[in-house]
Order: sequence, then C-alpha cells, then structure tokens
Amino acid sequence: MFPERLKQLRKEKGLTQVMLAETLGVSKGTVAMWETGKRMPGFDMLARLSELFDKRVDYIIGTSEDHRSATLTEEEVAQLGEWAVKEDYEDMLRKYALLDDYGKSAVDSVLRTEFNRSQEQGTLNSSMSLSVSVRSKPIKDHT
Repeated sequence: MFPERLKQLRKEKGLTQVMLAETLGVSKGTVAMWETGKRMPGFDMLARLSELFDKRVDYIIGTSEDHRSATLTEEEVAQLGEWAVKEDYEDMLRKYALLDDYGKSAVDSVLRTEFNRSQEQGTLNSSMSLSVSVRSKPIKDHT
C-alpha cells in the first residue's frame, strides 16, 4: 500500500520523482524503488514525508485511511500540555510521599517560604487555572 500511497501523494502535490528526490535529498532511483515497493524509507524519512505531504505517517505507509493533517490542532496541543502538567504533578506528589519526615518537613518549609515571597511580591502565577484532585493508594512493597 505504501508504494501506491506515496505515488498518489506525490502526484497530488504536483511533484515528479526527480522533484521529490531533490526535495528529500535522495536519488531518483530511491524514490522509484519506494514507489515500486522494492524499498521502504526509514523512520526519519517517513517523518520528512509526513511533514512534506502534511499527512500522518500511518496514512502514508498505508496502515490507516485517516488522511487528516499531521499537524496537531490547538485543542490537541492543549490536551498534550494538560497531560504533561498532570504527569509532572503526579511525579512530584509520588516523590513527596516517599520522603522521610525530615525530607517532607524541608519541602514544606521551602514551599511555605516561596509561596509567601511570591504572594508578597505579587508574582504568584494567577494566569494558571488549576483544579487538583488526588487519589492515593498504597503500593505494596515486594522487596
């Protein structure tokens, strides 16, 4: 399926094999071998094809019929950002929970001091809207 898909995308973009080869920095023979199914491009080249044609890699290689843009929408970028923040916070809480009493006391002290300093200076991050929900579940030690 990849050979046919590549040829279709190339033609839709108005490119000859030579033009595609020059754009990608490969030989015309390499493009011809891709389009005849004798070779497959590596992952890096597939990523470049995805960018060039603005299609998802799975669509280009023929494992999907989803021909949407490879570019993330603003909503998808926002969702990825939310997941990253959540993952960071979960990691921090997990580490905090594993600290001994002295470590927890030290972190608490730094947190209070820095919160008060930021509040006094008016530099608290008020642009961030945040809702926090915490579930805790003890993990059994299997050591």
